[in-house]
Amino acid sequence: MAKQRRLRDGGELDDDDIVVVRGGELDADELRADAQDYQAVYSTYGLSVFAARDISVDELAQLPPLVRFQVLTLMEVGVLRAAGFRLDPTGRNPRHFTIGFDDLEQGIADLRSCEHQRWVNPYYED
Repeated sequence: MAKQRRLRDGGELDDDDIVVVRGGELDADELRADAQDYQAVYSTYGLSVFAARDISVDELAQLPPLVRFQVLTLMEVGVLRAAGFRLDPTGRNPRHFTIGFDDLEQGIADLRSCEHQRWVNPYYED
């Protein structure tokens, strides 16, 4: 039986220019493993991101869990939506969202082809 995802009320990302940040690069194998782990729990594919909407990317990069990543991937909400992804407000952290999709391989390919920026995290802590 699938676990129910906790969707927050009023947490929608309504501005296409908001940047979301994912820890790590868009490596297909890592994305696939993370999406499969998510699917095993929630019966849908998803990948975690954090929205820089009330905080700068620089400030967000200093916080757990993103501080544990040497490289961060930055994408705009509008780019993700244009590619057909859902952005669900999930979990207790008001900045946490899940990029949702239904087809594993197509979702990974589409995400990797989205316009994005690779950002070296100067606050990285091993």
